Amino acid sequence: MSTRNFSLQQLQHLHSREARIVADALTANATYSQIESAAKVLGDLTETAHQGNATAYAEYQQLLYILSLSDDVETALTRRWLANAIYRVEERFMPAADLSAPLSEADFQKRLEQEIAAQSREKHPMSQYVFAGNASPAQLQVFLRHQWFRTYRLYRDAADLLVNLTDVDEAAALSRYLYGELGEEDEQRSHPRLLAKLLNAVDLDADFEAITTMPEEIAYLNNRARSFRNPDAGWGLAVFYITELVVPGNHEKLYHALLQAGVSEDAAEYYKIHISLVPPRAKREWQLIARRIPDVAFQNSFLTSLAQHFRLERAYYDAVWEELQSVK
Repeated sequence: MSTRNFSLQQLQHLHSREARIVADALTANATYSQIESAAKVLGDLTETAHQGNATAYAEYQQLLYILSLSDDVETALTRRWLANAIYRVEERFMPAADLSAPLSEADFQKRLEQEIAAQSREKHPMSQYVFAGNASPAQLQVFLRHQWFRTYRLYRDAADLLVNLTDVDEAAALSRYLYGELGEEDEQRSHPRLLAKLLNAVDLDADFEAITTMPEEIAYLNNRARSFRNPDAGWGLAVFYITELVVPGNHEKLYHALLQAGVSEDAAEYYKIHISLVPPRAKREWQLIARRIPDVAFQNSFLTSLAQHFRLERAYYDAVWEELQSVK
Protein backbone atom coordinates (compact mmCIF):
# COMPACT_ATOMS: atom_id res chain seq x y z
CA MET A 1 0.00 0.00 0.00
CA SER A 2 1.31 3.42 -0.97
CA THR A 3 1.93 5.83 1.90
CA ARG A 4 2.60 8.91 -0.22
CA ASN A 5 -0.40 10.74 1.21
CA PHE A 6 0.25 9.70 4.81
CA SER A 7 0.80 12.47 7.33
CA LEU A 8 4.16 11.45 8.81
CA GLN A 9 5.68 10.95 5.37
CA GLN A 10 4.60 14.45 4.35
CA LEU A 11 5.78 16.02 7.59
CA GLN A 12 9.26 14.61 7.02
CA HIS A 13 9.63 17.07 4.13
CA LEU A 14 8.89 20.07 6.34
CA HIS A 15 11.66 21.39 8.54
CA SER A 16 10.03 23.89 10.85
CA ARG A 17 9.81 23.54 14.62
CA GLU A 18 6.03 23.33 14.37
CA ALA A 19 6.18 20.48 11.85
CA ARG A 20 8.52 18.50 14.11
CA ILE A 21 6.22 18.98 17.10
CA VAL A 22 3.20 17.86 15.07
CA ALA A 23 5.10 14.83 13.74
CA ASP A 24 6.04 13.83 17.30
CA ALA A 25 2.39 14.11 18.34
CA LEU A 26 1.35 11.70 15.57
CA THR A 27 3.75 8.89 16.41
CA ALA A 28 2.33 5.69 17.84
CA ASN A 29 3.89 6.27 21.28
CA ALA A 30 3.06 9.97 21.58
CA THR A 31 2.07 11.09 25.08
CA TYR A 32 -0.95 13.23 25.87
CA SER A 33 1.47 16.01 26.81
CA GLN A 34 3.04 15.91 23.35
CA ILE A 35 -0.35 16.03 21.66
CA GLU A 36 -1.48 18.90 23.87
CA SER A 37 1.75 20.79 23.15
CA ALA A 38 1.20 20.34 19.41
CA ALA A 39 -2.33 21.74 19.70
CA LYS A 40 -1.00 24.79 21.57
CA VAL A 41 1.71 25.37 18.96
CA LEU A 42 -0.79 25.09 16.12
CA GLY A 43 -3.21 27.47 17.80
CA ASP A 44 -0.45 30.02 18.39
CA LEU A 45 0.75 29.70 14.78
CA THR A 46 -2.78 30.25 13.48
CA GLU A 47 -3.23 33.27 15.75
CA THR A 48 0.01 34.79 14.44
CA ALA A 49 -1.09 34.12 10.86
CA HIS A 50 -4.39 35.91 11.27
CA GLN A 51 -2.65 38.90 12.81
CA GLY A 52 -1.02 39.46 9.42
CA ASN A 53 2.01 37.17 9.28
CA ALA A 54 2.05 35.73 5.74
CA THR A 55 4.76 33.17 6.52
CA ALA A 56 2.80 31.81 9.47
CA TYR A 57 -0.33 31.70 7.31
CA ALA A 58 1.33 29.56 4.64
CA GLU A 59 2.82 27.25 7.26
CA TYR A 60 -0.33 26.62 9.25
CA GLN A 61 -2.34 26.02 6.08
CA GLN A 62 0.22 23.44 4.94
CA LEU A 63 0.11 21.69 8.32
CA LEU A 64 -3.69 21.81 8.36
CA TYR A 65 -3.79 20.29 4.88
CA ILE A 66 -1.71 17.36 6.12
CA LEU A 67 -3.82 17.00 9.27
CA SER A 68 -7.14 17.26 7.45
CA LEU A 69 -6.68 15.33 4.25
CA SER A 70 -4.06 12.64 4.74
CA ASP A 71 -5.08 9.01 4.26
CA ASP A 72 -3.47 7.25 7.24
CA VAL A 73 -6.27 6.01 9.47
CA GLU A 74 -3.95 5.19 12.38
CA THR A 75 -3.44 8.87 13.12
CA ALA A 76 -6.91 10.05 12.11
CA LEU A 77 -8.29 10.74 15.60
CA THR A 78 -5.22 12.70 16.69
CA ARG A 79 -5.10 14.59 13.42
CA ARG A 80 -8.71 15.67 13.80
CA TRP A 81 -8.14 16.75 17.37
CA LEU A 82 -5.16 18.85 16.29
CA ALA A 83 -7.07 20.28 13.32
CA ASN A 84 -9.79 21.40 15.73
CA ALA A 85 -7.21 23.50 17.58
CA ILE A 86 -6.70 25.40 14.33
CA TYR A 87 -10.40 25.59 13.47
CA ARG A 88 -11.24 27.26 16.79
CA VAL A 89 -8.77 30.06 16.11
CA GLU A 90 -9.68 30.45 12.42
CA GLU A 91 -13.35 30.95 13.18
CA ARG A 92 -12.62 33.73 15.69
CA PHE A 93 -11.06 35.77 12.90
CA MET A 94 -13.81 35.28 10.30
CA PRO A 95 -16.16 38.24 9.76
CA ALA A 96 -19.47 37.00 11.11
CA ALA A 97 -22.97 37.62 9.77
CA ASP A 98 -25.08 39.37 12.38
CA LEU A 99 -28.75 39.07 11.48
CA SER A 100 -30.82 39.98 14.54
CA ALA A 101 -33.96 38.25 13.25
CA PRO A 102 -34.41 35.42 10.75
CA LEU A 103 -35.25 36.19 7.14
CA SER A 104 -38.23 34.46 5.58
CA GLU A 105 -37.44 31.53 3.31
CA ALA A 106 -38.11 33.69 0.23
CA ASP A 107 -35.89 36.51 1.51
CA PHE A 108 -33.16 34.09 2.56
CA GLN A 109 -33.21 32.51 -0.90
CA LYS A 110 -33.07 35.99 -2.44
CA ARG A 111 -30.08 36.85 -0.26
CA LEU A 112 -28.29 33.71 -1.42
CA GLU A 113 -29.03 34.45 -5.06
CA GLN A 114 -27.63 37.96 -4.63
CA GLU A 115 -24.44 36.63 -3.01
CA ILE A 116 -23.98 34.11 -5.79
CA ALA A 117 -24.66 36.63 -8.55
CA ALA A 118 -21.99 38.89 -7.08
CA GLN A 119 -19.32 36.31 -6.27
CA SER A 120 -19.96 33.00 -8.01
CA ARG A 121 -17.08 31.32 -9.86
CA GLU A 122 -19.32 31.43 -12.98
CA LYS A 123 -18.49 35.16 -13.26
CA HIS A 124 -14.74 34.62 -12.96
CA PRO A 125 -12.74 35.45 -16.10
CA MET A 126 -11.27 31.94 -16.15
CA SER A 127 -14.74 30.41 -16.20
CA GLN A 128 -15.83 32.74 -18.98
CA TYR A 129 -12.69 31.89 -20.96
CA VAL A 130 -13.22 28.13 -20.63
CA PHE A 131 -16.99 28.33 -21.22
CA ALA A 132 -16.37 30.24 -24.47
CA GLY A 133 -14.23 27.39 -25.80
CA ASN A 134 -11.09 29.51 -25.87
CA ALA A 135 -8.90 27.20 -23.78
CA SER A 136 -6.17 25.27 -25.57
CA PRO A 137 -5.68 21.55 -24.83
CA ALA A 138 -2.83 22.44 -22.41
CA GLN A 139 -5.03 25.03 -20.69
CA LEU A 140 -7.87 22.53 -20.36
CA GLN A 141 -5.41 20.20 -18.69
CA VAL A 142 -4.64 22.88 -16.11
CA PHE A 143 -8.33 23.47 -15.48
CA LEU A 144 -9.16 19.76 -15.19
CA ARG A 145 -6.18 18.98 -12.97
CA HIS A 146 -7.50 21.47 -10.44
CA GLN A 147 -11.04 20.15 -10.94
CA TRP A 148 -9.60 16.82 -9.80
CA PHE A 149 -8.23 18.30 -6.58
CA ARG A 150 -11.63 19.87 -5.86
CA THR A 151 -13.59 16.72 -6.61
CA TYR A 152 -11.96 13.41 -5.91
CA ARG A 153 -12.33 13.69 -2.11
CA LEU A 154 -15.64 15.54 -2.04
CA TYR A 155 -17.62 12.45 -1.02
CA ARG A 156 -15.50 12.25 2.14
CA ASP A 157 -16.41 15.82 3.07
CA ALA A 158 -20.10 15.07 2.52
CA ALA A 159 -19.76 12.02 4.76
CA ASP A 160 -18.47 14.31 7.52
CA LEU A 161 -21.59 16.45 7.12
CA LEU A 162 -23.76 13.33 7.27
CA VAL A 163 -22.30 12.42 10.67
CA ASN A 164 -23.44 15.80 12.01
CA LEU A 165 -27.06 15.29 10.93
CA THR A 166 -28.75 13.76 13.95
CA ASP A 167 -32.20 13.80 12.36
CA VAL A 168 -32.75 10.45 10.64
CA ASP A 169 -34.78 11.94 7.78
CA GLU A 170 -32.05 14.48 7.04
CA ALA A 171 -29.45 11.75 7.19
CA ALA A 172 -31.52 9.72 4.73
CA ALA A 173 -31.72 12.67 2.32
CA LEU A 174 -27.97 13.22 2.38
CA SER A 175 -27.35 9.48 2.12
CA ARG A 176 -29.34 9.45 -1.13
CA TYR A 177 -27.07 12.19 -2.42
CA LEU A 178 -23.98 10.15 -1.44
CA TYR A 179 -25.50 7.05 -3.05
CA GLY A 180 -25.67 8.90 -6.35
CA GLU A 181 -22.27 10.53 -5.89
CA LEU A 182 -20.67 7.11 -5.45
CA GLY A 183 -22.27 5.46 -8.47
CA GLU A 184 -25.35 3.87 -6.90
CA GLU A 185 -25.02 0.14 -7.69
CA ASP A 186 -21.91 0.50 -9.88
CA GLU A 187 -18.84 1.89 -8.16
CA GLN A 188 -17.18 2.42 -11.55
CA ARG A 189 -19.80 5.11 -12.19
CA SER A 190 -18.98 7.07 -9.07
CA HIS A 191 -18.33 10.70 -9.85
CA PRO A 192 -14.61 10.49 -9.02
CA ARG A 193 -14.31 7.52 -11.39
CA LEU A 194 -16.14 9.39 -14.16
CA LEU A 195 -13.87 12.39 -13.67
CA ALA A 196 -10.87 10.03 -13.76
CA LYS A 197 -12.10 8.79 -17.15
CA LEU A 198 -12.17 12.39 -18.39
CA LEU A 199 -8.67 13.09 -17.09
CA ASN A 200 -7.32 9.99 -18.80
CA ALA A 201 -8.93 11.12 -22.06
CA VAL A 202 -6.94 14.37 -21.97
CA ASP A 203 -3.68 12.64 -20.99
CA LEU A 204 -3.77 13.42 -17.28
CA ASP A 205 -3.16 10.98 -14.45
CA ALA A 206 -6.18 10.54 -12.18
CA ASP A 207 -4.17 10.18 -8.99
CA PHE A 208 -6.24 9.28 -5.93
CA GLU A 209 -3.30 10.18 -3.71
CA ALA A 210 -2.67 13.53 -5.37
CA ILE A 211 -1.22 16.25 -3.14
CA THR A 212 -1.51 19.84 -4.26
CA THR A 213 1.22 22.41 -3.68
CA MET A 214 -0.80 25.49 -4.66
CA PRO A 215 -1.26 27.57 -1.45
CA GLU A 216 -4.63 28.94 -2.53
CA GLU A 217 -5.92 25.46 -3.35
CA ILE A 218 -4.70 24.17 0.01
CA ALA A 219 -6.55 26.98 1.82
CA TYR A 220 -9.72 26.32 -0.22
CA LEU A 221 -9.69 22.58 0.52
CA ASN A 222 -8.88 23.16 4.19
CA ASN A 223 -11.83 25.50 4.54
CA ARG A 224 -14.17 23.04 2.85
CA ALA A 225 -13.11 20.24 5.19
CA ARG A 226 -13.49 22.51 8.25
CA SER A 227 -16.94 23.63 7.16
CA PHE A 228 -18.28 20.12 6.60
CA ARG A 229 -16.86 18.93 9.93
CA ASN A 230 -18.34 21.76 11.98
CA PRO A 231 -20.92 20.46 14.49
CA ASP A 232 -23.04 23.49 13.54
CA ALA A 233 -24.53 22.12 10.31
CA GLY A 234 -25.05 25.63 8.96
CA TRP A 235 -21.35 25.82 8.11
CA GLY A 236 -21.36 22.60 6.11
CA LEU A 237 -24.73 23.15 4.47
CA ALA A 238 -23.55 26.51 3.12
CA VAL A 239 -20.63 24.89 1.30
CA PHE A 240 -22.82 21.94 0.26
CA TYR A 241 -25.31 24.44 -1.18
CA ILE A 242 -22.76 26.25 -3.31
CA THR A 243 -20.79 23.19 -4.43
CA GLU A 244 -23.64 20.73 -4.98
CA LEU A 245 -26.88 22.65 -5.54
CA VAL A 246 -25.57 25.66 -7.48
CA VAL A 247 -22.27 24.87 -9.21
CA PRO A 248 -23.69 22.00 -11.31
CA GLY A 249 -25.49 24.69 -13.30
CA ASN A 250 -22.09 25.52 -14.80
CA HIS A 251 -21.50 21.99 -15.97
CA GLU A 252 -23.54 22.24 -19.16
CA LYS A 253 -21.23 25.02 -20.34
CA LEU A 254 -18.17 22.97 -19.43
CA TYR A 255 -19.62 19.92 -21.17
CA HIS A 256 -20.11 21.78 -24.44
CA ALA A 257 -16.69 23.43 -24.17
CA LEU A 258 -15.11 19.98 -23.91
CA LEU A 259 -17.04 18.65 -26.88
CA GLN A 260 -15.95 21.71 -28.86
CA ALA A 261 -12.36 20.89 -27.91
CA GLY A 262 -12.72 17.39 -29.33
CA VAL A 263 -13.38 15.40 -26.16
CA SER A 264 -15.84 12.57 -26.75
CA GLU A 265 -19.31 12.50 -25.20
CA ASP A 266 -18.36 9.37 -23.29
CA ALA A 267 -15.21 10.93 -21.85
CA ALA A 268 -17.11 14.10 -20.88
CA GLU A 269 -19.84 12.12 -19.08
CA TYR A 270 -18.82 13.53 -15.68
CA TYR A 271 -20.08 16.95 -16.70
CA LYS A 272 -23.07 15.66 -18.65
CA ILE A 273 -24.58 13.85 -15.67
CA HIS A 274 -24.36 17.05 -13.61
CA ILE A 275 -26.34 19.13 -16.07
CA SER A 276 -29.49 20.39 -14.42
CA LEU A 277 -31.68 23.43 -14.93
CA VAL A 278 -33.62 22.75 -11.73
CA PRO A 279 -33.34 25.76 -9.37
CA PRO A 280 -31.55 24.90 -6.12
CA ARG A 281 -34.68 25.39 -4.01
CA ALA A 282 -36.51 22.80 -6.13
CA LYS A 283 -33.95 20.09 -5.42
CA ARG A 284 -34.56 17.47 -2.77
CA GLU A 285 -31.50 18.49 -0.77
CA TRP A 286 -32.82 22.05 -0.38
CA GLN A 287 -35.04 20.72 2.40
CA LEU A 288 -31.92 20.20 4.53
CA ILE A 289 -31.61 23.98 4.48
CA ALA A 290 -35.26 25.06 4.31
CA ARG A 291 -36.30 23.35 7.53
CA ARG A 292 -33.61 25.27 9.46
CA ILE A 293 -34.32 28.70 8.02
CA PRO A 294 -36.55 29.93 10.89
CA ASP A 295 -33.49 29.75 13.18
CA VAL A 296 -31.53 33.02 13.05
CA ALA A 297 -28.43 31.29 14.44
CA PHE A 298 -28.51 28.91 11.49
CA GLN A 299 -28.85 31.78 9.03
CA ASN A 300 -25.87 33.58 10.57
CA SER A 301 -23.71 30.44 10.49
CA PHE A 302 -24.73 29.74 6.92
CA LEU A 303 -24.05 33.27 5.67
CA THR A 304 -20.73 33.48 7.55
CA SER A 305 -19.61 30.19 6.02
CA LEU A 306 -20.76 31.18 2.54
CA ALA A 307 -18.85 34.47 2.67
CA GLN A 308 -15.67 32.72 3.84
CA HIS A 309 -16.02 30.15 1.06
CA PHE A 310 -16.32 32.89 -1.56
CA ARG A 311 -13.29 34.78 -0.21
CA LEU A 312 -11.07 31.72 -0.50
CA GLU A 313 -12.60 30.53 -3.76
CA ARG A 314 -11.90 33.85 -5.46
CA ALA A 315 -8.23 33.76 -4.45
CA TYR A 316 -8.06 30.12 -5.55
CA TYR A 317 -9.62 30.78 -8.95
CA ASP A 318 -7.32 33.76 -9.45
CA ALA A 319 -4.33 31.48 -8.84
CA VAL A 320 -5.56 28.78 -11.23
CA TRP A 321 -6.34 31.45 -13.83
CA GLU A 322 -2.80 32.77 -13.54
CA GLU A 323 -1.42 29.26 -14.04
CA LEU A 324 -3.75 28.60 -16.96
CA GLN A 325 -2.63 31.80 -18.70
CA SER A 326 1.02 30.78 -18.29
CA VAL A 327 0.58 27.90 -20.77
CA LYS A 328 -0.46 28.05 -24.41
